[in-house]
Amino acid sequence: MCHAPTPIGPQGTHYARCFPCNSGRYSTALRGFVPICYSVHEGLEGALWRVKNEDASSWLQLPLASLLWTFLNSHLKCIEGAYGGAFDLGVTVPSSKQRNGVNHLDALLSCIQTWPVPWKRGLLTKMRSEPAAERRQQIVSDLFSADPSVNGRRILLLDDTFTSGGTMASAAHALRDAGASCVVGISFGRQLNVNREEARDLISELPQRPLDLETCRVHGMSEVDLFFMG
Repeated sequence: MCHAPTPIGPQGTHYARCFPCNSGRYSTALRGFVPICYSVHEGLEGALWRVKNEDASSWLQLPLASLLWTFLNSHLKCIEGAYGGAFDLGVTVPSSKQRNGVNHLDALLSCIQTWPVPWKRGLLTKMRSEPAAERRQQIVSDLFSADPSVNGRRILLLDDTFTSGGTMASAAHALRDAGASCVVGISFGRQLNVNREEARDLISELPQRPLDLETCRVHGMSEVDLFFMG
């Protein structure tokens, strides 16, 4: 469900789901997750890191915002159809690193005036600042705090990348704890780890694969997947 490559099992075929997805670890908070594309070190991941950490790379906000705008205009209806209806609000996952008091994703969204989702700033606050590596594949209940105005709302939750999923799931947990009726995650990239054997073939193929914005990940999900997540 997180769209990561899975290991090969004893039958010689890939498992249908990775362990965190199969165990339902995140499903109590996050109803679904849709990445725009895969990301790798020094590829899309590098661009996202620079726009967050380097003032000189702020120009990258506009092409990244354009990528997100194009994807949502083409596929928001697909995502809403798969996960139960239209979203009331779009919310960004806040980073502990901010420039001039502005979350880098909020700054990116401000590059474009009209979005198909009504983004709302300040509905999530990050309460702790330890490195993400210390909380991989975990929902940390007090990592974020959500504004009570999310109560009863359907939320589209944006983060830059999805690696182990812990940060996004923790943000979704805070939103659900504040009363959000549904949280679906979206990210620019689904990060691939070159150190994982099951990801190496896919990583080697990516330089030859053009970015396809005509088809979203919801198009590739089976009816069984949609049943479990819907």
